[in-house]
Amino acid sequence: MELIAISDIYGKLDVLSDLVSRLNKSNKDQRIAIIAGDIALQASDPNNYQNTVSNIFALLSTKCRMIFYVPGEYDSKDLSIQSENIVNLDRRGYYVEVGGISLALVGVGGAPNHSIREGEPTTYLWNEQIPIVSEGIDRDLKISLEKAMLGHRPDYVILVTHSPPYGVADRSTPITLREAIISEEIALEEVEPKAKEEQEKKRVAVTPRRLGSRTIREFLKYAKPDIHIFGHVHNQGGKVEENESIEFFNVSHLSPMPYKLTGRKFLTLNLTSSGFTYTFDSIVNKNMTFPDFLETYL
Repeated sequence: MELIAISDIYGKLDVLSDLVSRLNKSNKDQRIAIIAGDIALQASDPNNYQNTVSNIFALLSTKCRMIFYVPGEYDSKDLSIQSENIVNLDRRGYYVEVGGISLALVGVGGAPNHSIREGEPTTYLWNEQIPIVSEGIDRDLKISLEKAMLGHRPDYVILVTHSPPYGVADRSTPITLREAIISEEIALEEVEPKAKEEQEKKRVAVTPRRLGSRTIREFLKYAKPDIHIFGHVHNQGGKVEENESIEFFNVSHLSPMPYKLTGRKFLTLNLTSSGFTYTFDSIVNKNMTFPDFLETYL
């Protein structure tokens, strides 16, 4: 079985199209896709949001047998696509067999509000410092996992969340969506030496912090999945960690925002009954001539 995992698409259909064009159509029946949130930007584009999301799923469906997803903080909490091959894992479990490999999947969408600066146009946050909220998420995940496992002995248990667990690939200096857009606009701008020095001082003064979820971390102690896939913290995208037999993958981010060259990432997992291998790749074409490279990506 081949599993493609992405996150933080932000509605960039052109970038997703580049990814889909790389996938071999003959392997469609052996391939599933996982989207770990921030599929599109509901608050920024409410009139076209549902249409954009539908187009994203339709494009992936041309090369994938099934698609599993959780909404991110910029998605609609109630995001729903009426299709048998598209499954929302937000606080739900699902059992599936593809290519002779069986999976039990469970997930949770949205993000803890401490991981986002105030004023961001988010639509799906939760406050895990409120006991009833964190306990509710933990309960829903446990029940969902039990349902997915009922009567089955899957080859792999996979947790899909938008947020990382606290302490795993979650270290970041928060960046707002507005700051990401501005950083794109000034990426090639010349900076005076003195101004540049002041910018460096400000950058050093901002201490990176942990943006992950303690609620998800506690659930991991109970569930101990084989694989945990998440996104959200962009500058940790492409990071792989292993702890207590759990393999963690931060699959941020398919969108070019906020980091044009270190974005466009996707994960490929090849799962067999005896184990799995993985590769992180980028849609950036490194074989272009330098002028074409600059024009295309910068």
